Amino acid sequence: MNIIQRMYEIHELPTLPEVILKISALINSDEGSAASLSRIMAQDPSLTTKILKVANSSYFGQGNQRISSLSLAIARIGFNEVRNIVTAMSCIKQFSKRSTILDYKLFWRHSLTAAYLTKIITDSYPDKFSAEDRQFLFLTGLLHDIGILVLDQFFHEDFEAILDNAMKNEISFLAAEQAVVGKETHQVVGSALLEFWKLDAAVISGVRFHHLGFEKASSNYRLISIVTYMVEYILCNCSLGSFEGSIAELDKAITETFKITPDGMALLFAAAEAYVDKSDLIIAMGMSGSQNEFRMI
Repeated sequence: MNIIQRMYEIHELPTLPEVILKISALINSDEGSAASLSRIMAQDPSLTTKILKVANSSYFGQGNQRISSLSLAIARIGFNEVRNIVTAMSCIKQFSKRSTILDYKLFWRHSLTAAYLTKIITDSYPDKFSAEDRQFLFLTGLLHDIGILVLDQFFHEDFEAILDNAMKNEISFLAAEQAVVGKETHQVVGSALLEFWKLDAAVISGVRFHHLGFEKASSNYRLISIVTYMVEYILCNCSLGSFEGSIAELDKAITETFKITPDGMALLFAAAEAYVDKSDLIIAMGMSGSQNEFRMI
């Protein structure tokens, strides 16, 4: 029985945090406002407290008067940014646990920085991306390596064998995966989990093809897959690639799609480094009081 078949037989598979479903429904409705977002968040006092801490942090406060109102926090940080932060903190809280070999703080630093890099790229090419694309890409960046968590928590012996193979043979995590588990790499495992969650096909595609292969993606989602691959390339080549190793060559589809120059790529590398402190702040809030196990279905 292969990993995907075994995965679907696991009764303790993680579920998507309910607050993310509510926020997604709100964004897709005609009632998306600071007040409606405030009402959703107010149902989770701990989440509200964390957002207030973020709003009053040096990153967002910058000497401004301290605030204690959720609506003012949303106004200070911004509606879309609060949505992104709540999504990130909820995922981090839900899907973090102690691991004997995986550093979850480094894992989420990589994932959250990837999410923010998608924002930089979409802002740089406003004509290429719709508002919906931007929402999908942030979530895709955040969850692109979720398959690694599944391997660590539910297929730990396979995960250890992959890491051992990578270290002994001095190869990338992806190459070691292919040697140990064949086609069922963390891309495939992660996208299978997102299908289980019934997330949008655009997000599933981005996760499925974030290590090349995006030419196989549906034409409707190929751009999202390309962007997800590009942020993975950047992070894996600037010491923010967790343990996955560097990616030797940038696929020519990237330069053809975005007409990106070496100087432009260097700016994206610098942007990744600049987002580390912000990512660490959100991760600290998300991991504070996180569950030690995945929530049971």
